[in-house]
Amino acid sequence: MTLQTNKNDLICYLCGNIYTNPIFLSPCGHSFDRECILQHQTCPIERCNAYVYETSLIPNHTIKNLVDRHYQLTQCIYEIFLLDTSTSMWYSDFYIKYIGKSRFQIAIEFLTKIFEQRWNSTTNQISLVTFDTNPCERFSFEMIREHHIKILQKLQPDGAYTALFDAIKFCLKKFENLNQTINRSTTQCLYILTDGGDNFSASGNQQHYIHYVKEQSQKLNISGHIIQIGDKNLTHIKDLCDKIDYHFHHFNNGNAPEFTKSFLLSPDHYTQTLQQTIDALPMAHTDPIQSNVIGNKIAVYE
Repeated sequence: MTLQTNKNDLICYLCGNIYTNPIFLSPCGHSFDRECILQHQTCPIERCNAYVYETSLIPNHTIKNLVDRHYQLTQCIYEIFLLDTSTSMWYSDFYIKYIGKSRFQIAIEFLTKIFEQRWNSTTNQISLVTFDTNPCERFSFEMIREHHIKILQKLQPDGAYTALFDAIKFCLKKFENLNQTINRSTTQCLYILTDGGDNFSASGNQQHYIHYVKEQSQKLNISGHIIQIGDKNLTHIKDLCDKIDYHFHHFNNGNAPEFTKSFLLSPDHYTQTLQQTIDALPMAHTDPIQSNVIGNKIAVYE
């Protein structure tokens, strides 16, 4: 027997994300995530007035099996984009620092293109964290929709000092918590967009931070990347990447379009891992659920 499905079968009508606890509402039979429908008094589907009670929520095992199968056959990609919003991101790399696009504008344009590519992907779960003296989580491991891009485009540099290491530590803790709640194969990537400063991390012992970041990233199997925006602190960030085993990338106002295009069009370096995951699964009586696996290997321009 062949089971026909598509990614819309996996997505809750109310929140737009993949089901986590799917139910169907009795007696109308419409399906939602449990946490979403409990925020309503009646079924939100047009011309359906079924009342919502705890006793009317029936576990939807069919959808749950589809979601489980999707995750079995898909190398889910969890990505954190860590964006520097400190004072220096206001400035450009021109001799007169207020002329031309600021480093922050370049970063937002880059992230907007990336988010547009990730739009509606059931494979990529995205977090956006901004930081100056403190990290601030804007959203956490969600499928990219229109409102996420609006959140991104409303951001402004906060005009404070830079605590880069504290922000990285915050993100690694997020990945650690994630690994405690999932029991499936995943790829986890941390992308740090910064102009390279750090003058406000809690500890003055940089070697302590370097050891912690390197050890935790290896332990959690994080693919770490620092994307240097502009030419400030270039040598420092290259050296830091060497010490913590993160990939170094560099772009500025002159090569931003080329860099972004390379990021979007690069070969899918998750494909091999995904195929190994599929090959390891037992044979099933259903066709594989087609997934939207997106690669994001970054080219380096200097």
